[in-house]
Amino acid sequence: MRAVNLLPPDTRGASKSSAELAVGPEAKGGAGAFVVLGVLAACVAGVAGVVLTDNTIKQRNADLDRVAQQQQVLQAQVTKLKPYADFDTAARARVQTVRDLAGSRFDWEQALRDLSRAIPQDVSLRQLSGDIATDAGGQGGTLRSAISAPAITILGCAPGQTQVARLMARLRDIDGVTRVSLSKSTDQKIDSSASGTATERRNAQPCGTGKRPAFEVIMFFEGDAAKVGVTPVTATGSVAETPVPTATPTPEGGTTTDSGSGTTTTTTTATTDGATK
Repeated sequence: MRAVNLLPPDTRGASKSSAELAVGPEAKGGAGAFVVLGVLAACVAGVAGVVLTDNTIKQRNADLDRVAQQQQVLQAQVTKLKPYADFDTAARARVQTVRDLAGSRFDWEQALRDLSRAIPQDVSLRQLSGDIATDAGGQGGTLRSAISAPAITILGCAPGQTQVARLMARLRDIDGVTRVSLSKSTDQKIDSSASGTATERRNAQPCGTGKRPAFEVIMFFEGDAAKVGVTPVTATGSVAETPVPTATPTPEGGTTTDSGSGTTTTTTTATTDGATK
């Protein structure tokens, strides 16, 4: 069967050209236009990214400059106020130092006040020394060096050995005293040959004339050894380790007579210790 074109002859050519024009771009152009559009879009996006990045960098630099200026202002204020901070730190350090010293010191004022109240009226003191350790250069010799603790060494005289024992008993009752030791108690005969004023004679013969014991007593404050930073040492030798709750001296030795001067000297040595309070 044969196809027949029913269009008029004058329109047959126009229809063919129109049909070719309609399908021409698809057949001749292809995807080139889309590639060009994609490249243009990529360029626009790149330019926009560069612009945004540049703006961000400029903003960050501006923020950095502002923070640097603030830092300089704050540093100037710190430098200006630093003397006040240093003064406050120094004041706090001094207060803490004073507190540490006050907390670790030995209360000599209270100890001497209690000692003045404990001395009997008939006992005279010739010398009094106190130290907080055995290496402080105090009195007492071997007996003092046996215990490393605050101690008070008393040298004096009394009318008799009974008064010396009474003195030791009263010293033992002083607050903080853990041990009272008698280093020596020597009977000496004192004549009335001293001359001068009454005050000078009193100073030369504080206990009067006749046979008067000269004693040396040491009071130990072992409970305060740790507070003043002294390591306690266990008593040995002349100081008994086991406290003896008595204040009566035990005489030792004998009596010697000097034929040239006619002076009789009786030496007694005793150690009296008390239990720790």
